Amino acid sequence: MLKLYSPKKAERIVDKYGDWIETISRRYAVPAACVKAVLRKEIAEIDLFDPAVDLLVRLNWLRYRLRRFFFRNRPAQRSGRVPKDRHDSSTGYAQIFGYVAIDAANYAMERGLEDAAGLSLPDGCHPDRYHADDLCSMWHRLAGDAKYNIRMGALNLIAAAEEMNGHTDFSRYTPEEFQRAFTRYNANTRSITNYGREVYGYYCKYRDARS
Repeated sequence: MLKLYSPKKAERIVDKYGDWIETISRRYAVPAACVKAVLRKEIAEIDLFDPAVDLLVRLNWLRYRLRRFFFRNRPAQRSGRVPKDRHDSSTGYAQIFGYVAIDAANYAMERGLEDAAGLSLPDGCHPDRYHADDLCSMWHRLAGDAKYNIRMGALNLIAAAEEMNGHTDFSRYTPEEFQRAFTRYNANTRSITNYGREVYGYYCKYRDARS
């Protein structure tokens, strides 16, 4: 499949948001090089099929909103009843799903990294208890707000790092622990994948560029 961005273009996009990534790095105590590495990989992997999938999700949410408008008296539908394959997609530069972003937001609130107001969420409920309206809002913000998308991607990476390594003191991570964290960002597996190894290579590049 034809890629939407060349490797050089992907790097220029990462550089464009460098200041924002540094802000996220200070706020959440995650190395900027980690966030940049994930973005570099994800942006370069976006192909022409991805915008088409995003458009389909957008149209399905439009249909949902229209039904909600014309049938206002019906109770709001729970997100668990919304077909994920039609109402969610990995979107934006961080290529993050709405459900995944909500999980990451819940993690951030549980750890005191953020509060609900700061993340534009009503509370810290599990995604299965969220109204579909909340998933709809999350997905549209991920798709339309690049800074918010990168921010949620960073929180997802931190959550993945703790899940795989038991802590988020990145200064103590071994190369294998970095690779496990990067792998988990992309896939639900405890085995290091080529994705994790490649992103670790980008991490080393960005880390060394700062020194």
